[in-house]
Amino acid sequence: MPTDYQPIACGFYDELEAIATRKKQVYLQYFNDLRQLCQGTTSLKTFVTRDHAEYAVLASGEEVRLDHIIRIDDTAAPGFAEYPDFRCGC
Repeated sequence: MPTDYQPIACGFYDELEAIATRKKQVYLQYFNDLRQLCQGTTSLKTFVTRDHAEYAVLASGEEVRLDHIIRIDDTAAPGFAEYPDFRCGC
């Protein structure tokens, strides 16, 4: 995974903004800064830009770089379409 920020597709950004506006709970899969897979249910509060990279601020206060988002609910992020869904089917 590149370490330089890769801008995300405008359509996907629009989806993220709509989710944040509705304060909708979503299932989110993403890589953290240590490149570990993280997943869980959360809501998106807002977005911030820092050091030429965009971040989503989660309900917990954690910030996730937008180009590290793998999947939100059943929608794969652009660039991660072939990435497996690690959600537990239990």
